[in-house]
Amino acid sequence: MITALLVDDEPKAIDRLAELLESFSGIEVIGTARDVEDAEGFLKGRVPDVVFLDINMPGRPGFDLLASVPPTSRIVFVTAHEDRAIEAFRAGAVDYVLKPFDRDRLAITVERLGAIAPAPRSSFATAGDDDDAGEASGDTDESVTFSSTGGRSFEVVPYASIVWIEAVRNYTRVQASGSKSRMIRRTMAEWESILPVATFGRISRSLIVQLPSIRSTQWRSRDQTLVLFQGLAEPLPIGRAATQRLKELLPK
Repeated sequence: MITALLVDDEPKAIDRLAELLESFSGIEVIGTARDVEDAEGFLKGRVPDVVFLDINMPGRPGFDLLASVPPTSRIVFVTAHEDRAIEAFRAGAVDYVLKPFDRDRLAITVERLGAIAPAPRSSFATAGDDDDAGEASGDTDESVTFSSTGGRSFEVVPYASIVWIEAVRNYTRVQASGSKSRMIRRTMAEWESILPVATFGRISRSLIVQLPSIRSTQWRSRDQTLVLFQGLAEPLPIGRAATQRLKELLPK
């Protein structure tokens, strides 16, 4: 599964791009942003596989976002202007797509993204490198045991302390209260089969949250909501579709 953040100041362009991308089974739009500042806020909490980035936006241009994009996230520039392609590819872009979008052209982009391996200099904000991903085992009705690479250390983590789980390519990023997030070699489907269904809900293809641990939500725009959890200082940004699903799962 390829996860994507869309950054564009034009609502119709974002809606069209999201609609086309989500018609591909292997890609999920996990968030949208209308400007560089909103995108920077999103990237503090989530690590998408790819950022679809407009160049010309009010305030700050899309190139200003590059410093905040993790090295493991790819960049696809989406723009109505042909004259910035050389600059875009020099900045490390995977692709340069001109508006208006069409599905056949985006199919090429999705194929390229699937064919490109993640950058070796992984820089997840708190999760560590893929090579350092831990294992999950010893599942019980109340807890799971996390072990580091090579089994050098073990930690029994109660399910009640896990606040959210995010799919990151072939791994999952697990955030527990009072600790750093960690990369685990376990799929979302495996987590769903183990976690208590009464307390955990899958609000998108790439995100599971513990519902009772949510203390509040903050609406930032029609494209982004911040979810705040008990025992966790940093909020989790989610997009429109995930926000709607969360509303359905939370008690009225």
